[in-house]
Amino acid sequence: MITYAESIQRPDAAIFQGYCHLPLDRCVAHIEERLTANDYRTHEVYGSRGESIVNKDSRDSKAITPKHDEDLAFYMYEAVLGYFNQNFAAQPSDSLVLAQHEFFAYPRGVGLKMHSDDHALSADGKVLARDEHRGITAILYLNSEFTGGQINFPKQDVSIEPTAGKLVIFPSNKNFRHEVRPILSGWRYSYQRIYGVLKTDGKNVGFA
Repeated sequence: MITYAESIQRPDAAIFQGYCHLPLDRCVAHIEERLTANDYRTHEVYGSRGESIVNKDSRDSKAITPKHDEDLAFYMYEAVLGYFNQNFAAQPSDSLVLAQHEFFAYPRGVGLKMHSDDHALSADGKVLARDEHRGITAILYLNSEFTGGQINFPKQDVSIEPTAGKLVIFPSNKNFRHEVRPILSGWRYSYQRIYGVLKTDGKNVGFA
């Protein structure tokens, strides 16, 4: 049965900020190549029945399928695993399962309204749909040649200035609602990986 564990909902969990020293040039080159080829999609949000829809009032960034980079994927996995073990009631049998990974390109004028990564909200604040496979979000910023685009967590009173190599990790749930301020100039590139937590008790397997 798929359920949310109480531990993953902790409102006082930290927002991790670190720095990745791996080269990011290949990621940037891949994004710009895909943008030039018009090989991207406008990012979807969930509709009232859980269907995936395009809603430019909520998000108008460009979503791009990543080119696999084993070193980068391993670095981000290890960082998220360390974050999970430090902040939540992890058991030896728990494991992280990749639920989503994409590159995002934000052009000038585009931001992202207040949201949580595991569910979408209607205009009046009601939950439209929840993805229970999403538990922890990791965002790696890939470039610095832009202005604006800060990620803001109002409940935690945290605003983060994105620069190339900065890694931010936080729970995907409603306690960590956030927004992306509009880009003022240039393009902002990022790599997002969202993990679910696979929990086993010897008999049952489910996501937390």
